[in-house]
Amino acid sequence: MPSVARLAACFAIGAVAGTLLDGLHLLGDVLSYEHEAFGEWAWFVPLEFGLAGMAAGLAIPLIERVAGPDPPPHFSVAGRVQEAILFAALYGATALFDGDGAPWLLAGLTLLLVIRLWFWSVPGDWAYAVIAAVAGPAAEIAISATGAFDYAHPDFAGIPMWLPALWANGGLLIRRLLGPVVLPATEPQNLSPGGKKTRRSPVWWS
Repeated sequence: MPSVARLAACFAIGAVAGTLLDGLHLLGDVLSYEHEAFGEWAWFVPLEFGLAGMAAGLAIPLIERVAGPDPPPHFSVAGRVQEAILFAALYGATALFDGDGAPWLLAGLTLLLVIRLWFWSVPGDWAYAVIAAVAGPAAEIAISATGAFDYAHPDFAGIPMWLPALWANGGLLIRRLLGPVVLPATEPQNLSPGGKKTRRSPVWWS
């Protein structure tokens, strides 16, 4: 189990990154909170994303043991920054094209995920994508059902159709941002999608 300090780091990363990304949805009128506390955010937003980061920190070691390579993969700082920029761009796209563009968002996010898992994945990425695609929207459905926030263009259960695909891509970001925080440090490895060592590693996770 990760130490308290490592879990606290996961909480802080989740709270900051999640709140900032959520701000893109607020700017794009993708969702709104019933009771705004600072800016357009509700008071619980940093807490919500912080707890999500902590939960991910607890889950990552187990997921790596079950589905990841041995030893766990190494993610460079450059690769992690690239991943964060990519996911922020995806978040921005959902803010720009929500509503009538929802089917295109669903198709685009799903296609990107499939391409990445097929050509540029680390062994075990599929597990993070699947878990995030289920757990993330389920949590949002539960919170939305309380009336705490509403999506502007929900398609089912109070959420837009593209949300599971966005969370699935987010699962790859979660692994790359929080994995190095809670897992033992390892030497850089170059792994092919099949788990064999290669000379060059894909840019997205090198």
